[in-house]
Amino acid sequence: MDSNNPAKTVHQSVAQQIAELIESGNFKKGDKLPAERSLAEKFKVSRSSIREAIKSLAQKNLVESRRGDGTYILADMDADIFEAFTTAFSDQKKRISDIFQFRRVIEPEIAALAAASMDEETLNRLKVIVFDQQMKTQSGKNTRDLDALLHLEIAKATGNSIFPEMMMALERIMKESRSEILQPPQRQQASISAHFKILEAFENRDQDQARKTMRKHIDEVEEAATGRTSSE
Repeated sequence: MDSNNPAKTVHQSVAQQIAELIESGNFKKGDKLPAERSLAEKFKVSRSSIREAIKSLAQKNLVESRRGDGTYILADMDADIFEAFTTAFSDQKKRISDIFQFRRVIEPEIAALAAASMDEETLNRLKVIVFDQQMKTQSGKNTRDLDALLHLEIAKATGNSIFPEMMMALERIMKESRSEILQPPQRQQASISAHFKILEAFENRDQDQARKTMRKHIDEVEEAATGRTSSE
């Protein structure tokens, strides 16, 4: 998976969800898919992402686009190809779920330790990162790099040299969980709001608040990335 290509991630996720709807019977074989606009509204993505998702499904011979008529789910799709297609996405979702499980174990405790060790200089540096995130989001830019930097700086704030080393070593894996997130402006803004709440916990030097807020943030990001809650 190309974790540096968010547009690819979006259309692959949409293709996965359409395949799951076919598998569950919500979209029936032989039926015409809803119009691009309806699908874009349903999945909360752009119409170009819908077109790319449909192209991906067509290349797998799961759907057929008919000029001037729309896109149809093939009634005689190859069962083995369909199973391989859905299994690949299932494996990817399991890996993403594993990453979030790891983050829930590690990052809330890092946040708690950081709250106990927080000094004004570090707090101000974290604020600058979050404000930069907000500005980039308002300009329609992706903020994944700033998100990664914020979590690294929080690890450094613990005063334990192992945590930032671990975060840097794991950044390649962590990128997968960040790149899976379908980030419309409202999702990015929700993430920034959570970061401000984490900063508030640091300002209060409140370890328990920092721990709970970080865990809630990771749970919300997982739900946005996978469509499931951490309790499922």
